[in-house]
Amino acid sequence: MSFVALGGDGSTRPTFFELVAAERLMPSLKAATVFAQRRPIFHRLLDFEDELFAIITAALDRQSLLNGSSSFAESLYGLRRNSVRGADNPKASLNKPSQRWTLLFLVVLPYMQAKLESVYNRRRRQTRSPLALRITQRSSEVEPDADQQPERRSLWRRTQAQILRLFVRLFPWIHATQEGLRFGYQLLYLLDSSPFYTPILHLLGQNIVRVSGQEMVEVQRQKQQRRQQQLQSAQRSSSVIWRLVSQGWLRSAYAFADHTRNALILSVFAFKLLEWWYTSAEEKLGAQQALPPPPPPPPPKPSPDGLKLPGDPTTCPICRKRRTNPAMASVSGYVYCYPCIFGSIDQHGCCPVTKLPATVDQIRRLYQSA
Repeated sequence: MSFVALGGDGSTRPTFFELVAAERLMPSLKAATVFAQRRPIFHRLLDFEDELFAIITAALDRQSLLNGSSSFAESLYGLRRNSVRGADNPKASLNKPSQRWTLLFLVVLPYMQAKLESVYNRRRRQTRSPLALRITQRSSEVEPDADQQPERRSLWRRTQAQILRLFVRLFPWIHATQEGLRFGYQLLYLLDSSPFYTPILHLLGQNIVRVSGQEMVEVQRQKQQRRQQQLQSAQRSSSVIWRLVSQGWLRSAYAFADHTRNALILSVFAFKLLEWWYTSAEEKLGAQQALPPPPPPPPPKPSPDGLKLPGDPTTCPICRKRRTNPAMASVSGYVYCYPCIFGSIDQHGCCPVTKLPATVDQIRRLYQSA
């Protein structure tokens, strides 16, 4: 199963959009995996979603590298990896050391990036929360006592805290540098100025080429030959039971390998379809049930002992002149001149119209005449 039509001489340069689509396929598969776990029986697996996805990615990419010198996503788009040293021979496959290094960068590096980003986001939320700020201020206030009694804080905890603070400061710069390098390589590839799509490919000495139809047929023929040899070796067993078990196991493994890739791709498309379907349904349901905002509550009634409201709403109830520098008492909503309401509340401690208790902190200045 491939998303593109195969053709060419096997050394055709893939388009930029093919590489972008292949690069973004695995994150879609991860989203589908996490969505499938959001059931009560799989809820515990959410704590290990990065590890689970790394195991699945390692199994898929390892099989694809062994069969076609490509990652799982690249094989679906009819692409494969080619060593720069073997560029003269476009049909040359990656050797075993190159496959191991490629698998390391395809699986371990994204896993480490995901874990580091998770640690950074968690630490950033902790340092930005009000509770964390208060704890930090208190710990800084009692720092001399901690120095006088070093037994309260071990050396390891202090070192760990310093490392985490340094990590929180450096991670954005490291991430920006990495993304800048990726953008530079992708721009050069798009302008046909570099054969490498990413800096990782440059480091590994590999570029990506399109697979031809003849190469695909040759890969399938070699795979069938390997399977026939494995089945023949299983038939040489002297034990009839062991021979039947071995052959059944091999045939089951072959069927699983042949259909797993297609099933995973169909699951990605099914997940995207369900995501779009439920998102549209929720938007329609929310639009149908949307209610108009309720009317504002009525203002407090003036107190019999308070000041009388003037007939002109632009007149200050205290000085009986046209309002200047308007301000509002938040406990009642009535608007006065700022100097008038400030002096009245500061002296009497209440709104002059409603006589509701108020403080000068409850005065709100208005920057548009009411």
